[in-house]
Amino acid sequence: MKKTSGIIFLFVLLILTSCGGSNTSTTSSLKVTEKGHSNSYKEYWIKAYDPNNDTEDKAFKIIVNEEMVWNLIEEDKEYFTSYSKEGNEPWILNQIEHMAKPQK
Repeated sequence: MKKTSGIIFLFVLLILTSCGGSNTSTTSSLKVTEKGHSNSYKEYWIKAYDPNNDTEDKAFKIIVNEEMVWNLIEEDKEYFTSYSKEGNEPWILNQIEHMAKPQK
């Protein structure tokens, strides 16, 4: 009986974890090329690319949930970031900070 209930538990757990969809999280440096917002000012976004791996023509859109954070982001600046997405949803900015300047 214990073996059967253990197998059923594993089967249910497998089904529940596979229904969650795919989550992707990335941490990298990004160079911001553009900033924008929706006409209603309810959605804020940036376009950026990873200068270590991509070129400017490969810039992609990242949603910025906090207007105050979006206000502090500058175009043509490089940042250290963390961003994620669930399934086919857009990328969401999780964390952003200025790149450390080299010491002289």
